[in-house]
Amino acid sequence: MYVCGVTPYDVGHLGHALVYVVQDTLRRWLEFNAYEVRHVQNITDIDDDMVRKSKELGVTIQELTERNHRIYLEEMDALNVLRPDAYPRVSEHIPEIIEMVAALVASGHAYEVDGYVFFDHSKTPAFGVLSGRTQDELRTGPRTDTMPDEPDHLKRDVLDFLIWQPSEDAGATFESPWGPGRPGWHIECSAMVRAGLGDQIDIHGGGRDLAFPHHDCEIVQTEGVTGDCPSVRYWVHNGTMGLGGVKMSKSLGNLVKVSELLGAGHTPDAIRLLLLGTHYRADRDYSEEALAAEEEHAALLRRAAEMASDGPDVLRAQPFRNAFMDAMDNDLNTPEAIRALLQLAREMESGQVGGETATAALVELSDVLGLTLGREGSSTRS
Repeated sequence: MYVCGVTPYDVGHLGHALVYVVQDTLRRWLEFNAYEVRHVQNITDIDDDMVRKSKELGVTIQELTERNHRIYLEEMDALNVLRPDAYPRVSEHIPEIIEMVAALVASGHAYEVDGYVFFDHSKTPAFGVLSGRTQDELRTGPRTDTMPDEPDHLKRDVLDFLIWQPSEDAGATFESPWGPGRPGWHIECSAMVRAGLGDQIDIHGGGRDLAFPHHDCEIVQTEGVTGDCPSVRYWVHNGTMGLGGVKMSKSLGNLVKVSELLGAGHTPDAIRLLLLGTHYRADRDYSEEALAAEEEHAALLRRAAEMASDGPDVLRAQPFRNAFMDAMDNDLNTPEAIRALLQLAREMESGQVGGETATAALVELSDVLGLTLGREGSSTRS
C-alpha cells in the first residue's frame, strides 16, 4: 500500500489530514481482517516548491524538510494515524530515478531536449485512462493546481510530461547522463513505489486531484519500464476538503490547520469523526458547526465505553457489529459504520444493550476508525 505523502515546503492542513485519516482507516480495516499490510508513504523533498520556499526562507532544503515533516508527524500522531512502515524521500532515491529515466529513453518511451527529458505519451495510447478523460479532453481541459509548470515549447506534444530537468539549485542538483539536474515530480513516486514495494502493488492512495496528471503519469512510466500491467491493482482516491465552497490549498491560503483545531480544545476523535463522516470519495466543506456536532458524538462513544459492564448481554451487540462490518465492506462506507457505532452507544446508555460483549465490540470497532475513546492512542504502531 503506497500513499502519496506531503511536500513539506509548508505545514499541512485539514485537507491533508483527510487523505491520511482515510488511508489510515483503510489500513486498519485491512489489518482487522487479518491482512498483512506494508504501508509506504513518501516525502517529496525535491521539487519546485521545496526549492522556491527554501530560498525564500534562507534555509537548506533538508532543514525545511526536517522542520515541517516533524510538525506533520506530531499532528498525525495526535490524530492517532498509524505511522507507515517507511517514509522514503526523493533525495534518497536519485539513483533509482535516473535508472528509470535512462530505461525509458533507451526503450523510446522518452526523449531528451537540451538537458530536459520528457515522456512521450504517444507510446502509451491508454494515457489518461485512470482519470477517465480522453486525450483530447486532457489537451484542452483546464489546468489543475496539482499540475507543475513545464517547458511546453520544448515538447513534441503538450501531453508529454517532464521526467528530468536541468538544475543548479543547492540541495536539488544531481549528476545524470543528461547533465546536472533533478527529477520531475511524477517519476519520483514511480521510483519510490518500486524501491519500497516492487513493480506491481495492491493499493495506491491519494487525493482525487492527483489522478491527473500525477497518477496517470505514474502508470505509463512505471509500466513503460517494467512491462507489468497493471502497475497498481486498486486506486483509492479521496475527495477534497473545502472551506466556503473552495478547495483548501496552500497556494490559496484558505486553510484550517489541525494544530489550530487541537489548540482550540477539539478532540482527535471528533476531528476523525468529522473527516470520516462523509464518504471518502466525496468532496466536503469544513464547518465549525459540524465539528461541534462530532464532539457530541465523540463524547457519547466515550461515555458508553466507560460504562460499567452490566445489564443484558447474550450477544445483543452482534447486530451492530454486523452492520459496522457490512458498511466497511461496502467501499469503506465509514458514515454508515459510524451510525452503527452511535446507535450501539445510545442503546448501551439506555440500558437496552450492555455487558462485556457490547463494551468490547464498541472499543474494538472504534479502533478500526482510529478512535481512542479517551484511551491512549497507538499512532506509532507499525
